Amino acid sequence: MKAILLLTLMAMIVGPMAWTACAQDDQSGVIISGRDKEKIKGDKTGRDKSKPVRRAIEAWYDANKAAFEAKDVAAIMALRTDDFHTLTPDGKVNSRADMESRTRDLVGRIDHFISQEFEIGTIEIHNGVASAYVRQDTVRMQRFPDGTLHKVESRAKQRESWKQTGDGWKLYLVDDIHDLGIWVDGEPFRR
Repeated sequence: MKAILLLTLMAMIVGPMAWTACAQDDQSGVIISGRDKEKIKGDKTGRDKSKPVRRAIEAWYDANKAAFEAKDVAAIMALRTDDFHTLTPDGKVNSRADMESRTRDLVGRIDHFISQEFEIGTIEIHNGVASAYVRQDTVRMQRFPDGTLHKVESRAKQRESWKQTGDGWKLYLVDDIHDLGIWVDGEPFRR
């Protein structure tokens, strides 16, 4: 049960509710502020380059959310790199194949989503990888292994990293996962 609920937290990487972006580009050393719409390097001013990345990642979340709502595992996995993996708080690495199997099990148990809310934090870009901490709050009707249907609310904050590919940004890594709580039928879940 614990593994299923932890997977739920890791797998529900969907839907934008963006924070103002700030990113640092390693190649230029420029701090990019989504709030100011301009970047400053010395006394030069230019256009904010973080907005296209944020918009692309928000579009990624929209596609991921739709794939989860449709319970389409192929579409979910198509949004991840071939080397996608997760690193759990106990140090375990879950490969792309592990996550595909767990995602298939998870979506097989979900009856429907009630809500999915996500906040993308500061985006940092290093060597073609964009990373941000994302807070996830999801509410769904989910079947437990005994077949009973329950309202499950889960909250987590985790770092998510995307690689830019020929097909756009794809999820590459989920790590630094912090469980912020799970409730089943309105009651705190006891592990």
